Amino acid sequence: MMSEEEPQKTKIDCVGAGIAAGASVEAKGALRINFSIQHLLAAAHFSRHVAEVEQAHKGEPFGAFFEEIIWFSSACVLSCTAGLEAYANELFVDRSEHFPDLRPEVADKLWELFEQKPTLEKFDMALLLKKKPVLDRGSRPTQDVAALVALRNGLTHFKPEWDNEQVAHAKLSQQLAHRFMPSPFLAAGESIFPRCWATHGCTQWALKSCVDLLTSFESLSGVPARAAKFAARLSG
Repeated sequence: MMSEEEPQKTKIDCVGAGIAAGASVEAKGALRINFSIQHLLAAAHFSRHVAEVEQAHKGEPFGAFFEEIIWFSSACVLSCTAGLEAYANELFVDRSEHFPDLRPEVADKLWELFEQKPTLEKFDMALLLKKKPVLDRGSRPTQDVAALVALRNGLTHFKPEWDNEQVAHAKLSQQLAHRFMPSPFLAAGESIFPRCWATHGCTQWALKSCVDLLTSFESLSGVPARAAKFAARLSG
């Protein structure tokens, strides 16, 4: 029997929409919220809204409505990458559960060293600790997620460039090329970044890339499936 000094932890996997994304509660009343799935659900919502706006203005010339496409496309990209980051962090917050063979002080030190690392490197470390091969940087969905993170960085740290003197914008456009169809509301010759990426094709690609990476990671690592449970709701 468990003593009072060792409160039993119970995972709540699905109790209403607010908690369904992952909450933990202790018998003594402590509550902890995970946010990774919520970020991804938000991304799916934003992506569907982009589709609605594009459909409502299908066949129209470029107009003021494109601002809304930019807003919700940006929100989708930022939420997608936030979901990946939160998921990786949640893995290491629960390190005693996911990496039980690792001495606590070693796990703590590893997290201290890796907390500020790029998200994909955190997933690599988790796989190594599970004695599994790291993510394949040369194939999908890892390549797509790397391009998505580059897009997020381009938006977050945006620096304007003249369209005939592009350097960083041209490099990012090349990373995004052939991953989705550019916006139908802009000229065919316009570079993908900074505007042509804002389209439902991109938001769908972004969300699918994240979900594919997480489900592949869960399958390979053996950690309890979380993203897979929400697959139906994570369609953009």
